[in-house]
Amino acid sequence: MKKTFIVLFIILFNQVFSEDNYIGYWQTPDKKVIIEIKKINKEYKGYVRWLKDLTYPKGDYMEGKEQIDRKNPNFNLRARKIINLQVIGGLKKEKNKLIGGWIYDSWNGRKYYGSAKILNKNTLNLKGSIDRWGIIGYSMKVKRAKF
Repeated sequence: MKKTFIVLFIILFNQVFSEDNYIGYWQTPDKKVIIEIKKINKEYKGYVRWLKDLTYPKGDYMEGKEQIDRKNPNFNLRARKIINLQVIGGLKKEKNKLIGGWIYDSWNGRKYYGSAKILNKNTLNLKGSIDRWGIIGYSMKVKRAKF
């Protein structure tokens, strides 16, 4: 019991006093998805951790079934569940932003060149681009999720 308490304290202490503002849970502007960003071996990765609608809506040909990666160009990956799906990878910190990675959009099955930049402690700008220089793409401001 005492060891469990100490481990939990260390985890919470590290999260509260971590200087890496990229790490954490981020909610999309439409409030339909929460992505967890982790740092693993100097690389930032993001995983879908929550969906407002876990199942497909009424009128969809897969109505009522759990959402899957059905538009993935790789037929063998189309049965993967969206929950816990990796949607960000390969990002590395350079000065005050993350670059050099990718962002996957499971809604259309496309992978984009990715980058991210902290705007403030509660706002992260995610950008997916079709070109590696980030000229042609889409940005979205995600907010730190509050539980």
